[in-house]
Amino acid sequence: MSQAESPTANKPVKRTRRTQERAEITRAKLIDAGKILFSERGYDAVSVRDLETAAGVKRNLLAYHFDDKDTLWKACADSIVGLMSKEFNQRLDILREISGREALAFIVRFYVYFHAHHPELSRLMSREATRHSWRSQYLIDTHIRPSTVAMEKLVHETRGLDRKAFIHWYYIMVSSTSTIFSFAAECEELFGVDPCEESMVEAHAEMLVSMLLEVGKTE
Repeated sequence: MSQAESPTANKPVKRTRRTQERAEITRAKLIDAGKILFSERGYDAVSVRDLETAAGVKRNLLAYHFDDKDTLWKACADSIVGLMSKEFNQRLDILREISGREALAFIVRFYVYFHAHHPELSRLMSREATRHSWRSQYLIDTHIRPSTVAMEKLVHETRGLDRKAFIHWYYIMVSSTSTIFSFAAECEELFGVDPCEESMVEAHAEMLVSMLLEVGKTE
């Protein structure tokens, strides 16, 4: 019987595939745990052991798969912020096919719906954006600046805002599209409603489109 016909010929390949699958599962568990812990506690308050425990993996597996906590943090940031950047950039071609005002309204709605489904993004940003660090610089250079440059151009073309005015507009937009979802627990206790419920998300998006698109409007 030739090696190709041997029933054991494919076993090494299958073992390698299973090993790779287990490694991918472990990495995914660590990233999922990191996204929650880093966004809720902040980088400095999370230990390697915390991450491994939350992920339900054995000790020292974080170092095996990510080298160190810094590398895992970058993977978590790429997973959270990178997803938003990726989805936003995928829509740039669509935005070029609609009018400036419609494109800007589309972006505001996109931010609202994304934050409603991924509140960990604004929680992570609120942790990292308050001070200078290699993490905040990584977020800006890798994810935030490219999307912001495109947005500034669109806001200038549609609202006529210069750089100084755009800075205010940008932070008003970012905070207003995310805070209600990041503060979901408070909203539920204060008003008795779930802000992530579909009708609430839609109403929030429409209100912000109306408010934000009036900024810089000329008569």
